[in-house]
Amino acid sequence: MKIKRGTYRLEARGLNFDLIDDLNLNNGHHCFYFRGGNGFGKTSFLEKIILPALKTDKVQYVYIGQDIRTQLYTLKAMLSVQGIKVSGTDEVELLRLWINHSRSARVFILDEFDKYFADYEFIFDWSADFIRTYIIVSHLAYHQSEAVAQKYPVCNIRFDLIDFDGHIRNVRITKE
Repeated sequence: MKIKRGTYRLEARGLNFDLIDDLNLNNGHHCFYFRGGNGFGKTSFLEKIILPALKTDKVQYVYIGQDIRTQLYTLKAMLSVQGIKVSGTDEVELLRLWINHSRSARVFILDEFDKYFADYEFIFDWSADFIRTYIIVSHLAYHQSEAVAQKYPVCNIRFDLIDFDGHIRNVRITKE
């Protein structure tokens, strides 16, 4: 799946994106780190540009959003309905169960997951045999998991605020 370079306007969110280069998310095993300051639109770009493109291309994905605490309740309910025992499981075990039952996914998205789990290498250990592409959204400078660096080519995608007129933030997105 490719996101073409160009301008993407999300006026409802007060954002204009200038994607400098095509973003090819379907060229083998890769890990993309979306980095930039708070409010630069990383999650908005993910939710309004990338997720719709994945759906259009019928690419299955696993998405752990920014508020994992809320998602955990949904995961418990979803797994319980499938007949999987979840009572008494901690957060990490619950995630392992969910990931284990998501084997049809090819893309794994972690949005600010590092806020809850500073060391999240276990995610890659559990999903490496079926996930082809990881997208990791982070505010952290250039910290990356050693587990990822050893297994996948890493591409840093940088979100830089270019201009803010009080209403619209103009953000440049570049590959490093």
